[in-house]
Amino acid sequence: MALLELMLALAPAPAAAPPPLQDPPKEEVVEEKPAPEKAPAKEKEAPAEAAPAEASPYLAIVGGEIHTVGDGVIARGTVLCKDGRILKVGSKVRVPEGATVIDAAGMKVYPGLVAVNSSGIVQGRGDAVADDYDPFALNVDLGLAGGLTAVQSGGAVAKLVRHSIDDVVLAQADWVTLSYSTSSPRGRRELRDKLDRARDYLRQQRAFEAAKQAGEEDAVEPDKKGVDDRSMKLLQGQAVARFNANNTKDLLSVCELIEDYPMEAVIFGGQEAWTVAPQLSRSGARLVLTPRAKSWADEELNRPNGWSIENARILWQHGIEFAIVPGQSYISTGGIAGRDLLTLPMEVAFAIRGGLPQDAALRSITIDAARILGVADRVGSIEPGKDADLIVCDGDLFDYRSFVQWAVVNGDLAYDKQKSPYFAHIRPRPEPTPAEVIEAVIEGVQAQKDEGVTGEGAEGAEPEAEAAGSGGGGQR
Repeated sequence: MALLELMLALAPAPAAAPPPLQDPPKEEVVEEKPAPEKAPAKEKEAPAEAAPAEASPYLAIVGGEIHTVGDGVIARGTVLCKDGRILKVGSKVRVPEGATVIDAAGMKVYPGLVAVNSSGIVQGRGDAVADDYDPFALNVDLGLAGGLTAVQSGGAVAKLVRHSIDDVVLAQADWVTLSYSTSSPRGRRELRDKLDRARDYLRQQRAFEAAKQAGEEDAVEPDKKGVDDRSMKLLQGQAVARFNANNTKDLLSVCELIEDYPMEAVIFGGQEAWTVAPQLSRSGARLVLTPRAKSWADEELNRPNGWSIENARILWQHGIEFAIVPGQSYISTGGIAGRDLLTLPMEVAFAIRGGLPQDAALRSITIDAARILGVADRVGSIEPGKDADLIVCDGDLFDYRSFVQWAVVNGDLAYDKQKSPYFAHIRPRPEPTPAEVIEAVIEGVQAQKDEGVTGEGAEGAEPEAEAAGSGGGGQR
């Protein structure tokens, strides 16, 4: 018994019986109910990105020699522009932070040049000039390279704007072309008859209006039949007469006509104007000259005649207002410089050679040209309130070696020689090194600290602005 119990104790335990097989649990069919709408989970807010800096409305040309035309020359001055107009001009102008800056150190700043007569730069006539304007046209770019910012064409004065087709037409040039040559007695007589009828009608009309105001019921309005509208506009000062006259006889005839029928007049040509300068001065006529348009003197005449290199100087001495244009009214790429609008200053330089003072020469393609076109309130000089039409040259405007480095039209940088496919390779502007830029910034900051500059913008006290950058000029 003891042995049996010992053997049972040592034997392995029997394996546990497996559980009885069961059917797999049946899946409960649960009717799906729409889940209640949950509030959208809040997305994790991304870190706020810095808003893009708003472009500054200011453009400043700093450090250049500013030829204002109306108020002398400012050395190392600043022209500050905003919203297409000149805001401030002077040697102590505060440049707002963020402004677009053109470093004109060592350069000269002039008003944009005005061409009294042009063709092929802008297309169309009158208001249609704006519809046909192409801001990317080759001739527009070349015109800006030559310093032009406004041109008269097709009875309108147009701006050479880039990057836009807005604000193209500056004004309408309402000119009435009249022929009054000594070689056509019949034409002279017919013109005088038209002016006589227009003058008589205007007199009768004024008398009729005066009678009406006086209460006269039997006043009869004059008949306008047969009255030339253009002649009426001329006599009323609503239009400008344009004459073509070169020789002494024709010029004297025009002077006589203007004295008999007072009107605003512009005379194109004027080769022998120097011989009748006193008469032209009394008539009040303005002239458009081409100094190199030569007409040799007739030696058989016993009076001064023919072309003279001193023509412009003599007219200036008599107080006669004139504009200068080249012999060709278009832009030429033929390679002969000085005959077309691409090199307008070279034509003016010829008048300077004849004795015309340089400041008067500059006026002949800026403010005086603008007055002839009736737009002197907008362009032609550098002064606050006028359109920001400016050019920056790397030398004297009338030096044939000078280039327009930048042209600004309506406050917009319209031309940069450094980016021009035609002139960029010729004496490119040296770019400032990083060390020079850092040094200029440090100097500018230190200068502002020394001068105690406070506040922002161009309002209030404005200490002298430091020209930003160095190494021959550049744009920031």
